[in-house]
Amino acid sequence: MTEITKVTDLAADARHGLPILLLVSQDHCPFCVQIKRDILRPMLLAGDYRGQILIRELYIDPGVSLLDFEGQRVPAIDYAHGLGVNLTPTLLFLDPRGKELAERIIGINTPEMFYFYVDQAIRQSLALAN
Repeated sequence: MTEITKVTDLAADARHGLPILLLVSQDHCPFCVQIKRDILRPMLLAGDYRGQILIRELYIDPGVSLLDFEGQRVPAIDYAHGLGVNLTPTLLFLDPRGKELAERIIGINTPEMFYFYVDQAIRQSLALAN
């Protein structure tokens, strides 16, 4: 099964020069599992947006840290809170500097329309990034 790359170094990811779809998640989050299973993994398997956008997952569980866009090591939960993320799952659509390109998606309100919303946010991100 295709796995979503876990964030460890956003500065390195940013060097690709592509927008980043960032799933903020945590263990024991059934809706995070649903987004990965029903939306993000199929998107990766199909090659949707390959070479156009990076798809990453940021776990905010205790003890997890990452290098932020400036290359500073920070606890993942603090980084997420700094972005105003308090609930999982949250999908962020970021440029290579960490600026949001499209409206974030929090939770899964309408599962039957969710792929459409993600696709629209990706298309908006790509348009603004170019």
